[in-house]
Amino acid sequence: MRGYDMKRTKYPLLPYSQLVWDMMQTDKEVYTFRSRVRVEKAVGRAARIEEALRAALRNHAVFSMRVDEQGMQYYDEQGDLLHGQFYAVEIEEAVDYIELDITSNRILGDGISGMVIMEDFLRAYRGLPLEKDCYLEYLEQTEQNKQTERYTASKQWLEVKFDRLTAPVHPTTDYPLTNVQGWKEALLNDDWSDLQESVYNTGREYMVTLTGIVALAAALAMMDYNGTDEAALTWAYDGRETDIEQHICGSLHRDIPLSVSRKSTDKSRKQLLQQVRAEMRQGIAHSAYPYTLVKPHTEVWNYAVNVLQQSAPTEMLQQMPFAVEDFEDLSCHTAYALLDIEIYAGETLEIVYRYSATHYRQESIQRYAALVRKNAEWLLKD
Repeated sequence: MRGYDMKRTKYPLLPYSQLVWDMMQTDKEVYTFRSRVRVEKAVGRAARIEEALRAALRNHAVFSMRVDEQGMQYYDEQGDLLHGQFYAVEIEEAVDYIELDITSNRILGDGISGMVIMEDFLRAYRGLPLEKDCYLEYLEQTEQNKQTERYTASKQWLEVKFDRLTAPVHPTTDYPLTNVQGWKEALLNDDWSDLQESVYNTGREYMVTLTGIVALAAALAMMDYNGTDEAALTWAYDGRETDIEQHICGSLHRDIPLSVSRKSTDKSRKQLLQQVRAEMRQGIAHSAYPYTLVKPHTEVWNYAVNVLQQSAPTEMLQQMPFAVEDFEDLSCHTAYALLDIEIYAGETLEIVYRYSATHYRQESIQRYAALVRKNAEWLLKD
């Protein structure tokens, strides 16, 4: 369109960013995280680090987006690239080290976005070219997609499937959900390294992803825990379906609802694995409509177990041309979800239960985690 300039256009926030923005209206610090990175001081290193940071941030439009009072985002190129509306980077030079104090908010992007920024910083530090970020083009395409028949059909499909949901979406809490003030986060780690080879073998045999196997085990465990024969939860899909989207910083990920049933028949391992594969494929096909993040559905799905595979920064940090002395998370340990099940896959396989201690006792999560593992072991039998 002649004269059309995406940098002068206002766009709605992407679904998860909208959720964060809405929460910010009552808590300005919600989803704000702080970390510190310390490296050994060397001649010219601080200047090179700052230059590489500026180059990486400049390369991604989301860091130059502003959100107005109506919650609409628009491009407004940053004069100070190290300090934006939702982030700040402070660089301090001490006698023998350089320290970066980084504050950022989840409204800016998902976990993959963090890895993209680290990769761009590394390339910029080494003087290599950076790949273009098409965030503005993605926003424009998202708005165009909302006008399509496919988008409307996906909305209708999700409403028919989930609007009358009766299955539980989380293990029964120990304390009422009406306890809404001061959610405190707690963690429980479960090492699945002994199951790792079997998980991958089963995944290949039944064409089910690692996330799918963990989600199925989590749903079956929820049935055992709650005494039901069906359960539902959400799982995080990265939402990056094209090569171009792989390099976009922003909240592109989608929380997709998933229901599992063992009603009517005695479901076999094969039947359940096939069921979860079909459910996940259907969920992806209809995921353009953000069902779980739209009111009034949030009244249910905000409390659903969410299964997500996380990207750990360790490998990327190891590629840095200098040693990282300290990488410390100084967040305030507020729980932003009732129960997230995080998957960390690498040389080991770790399942981390990130839960609200305001609603669950530790022994209850331990019991639930044991049921998840028990069901996983059953699913992985030859």
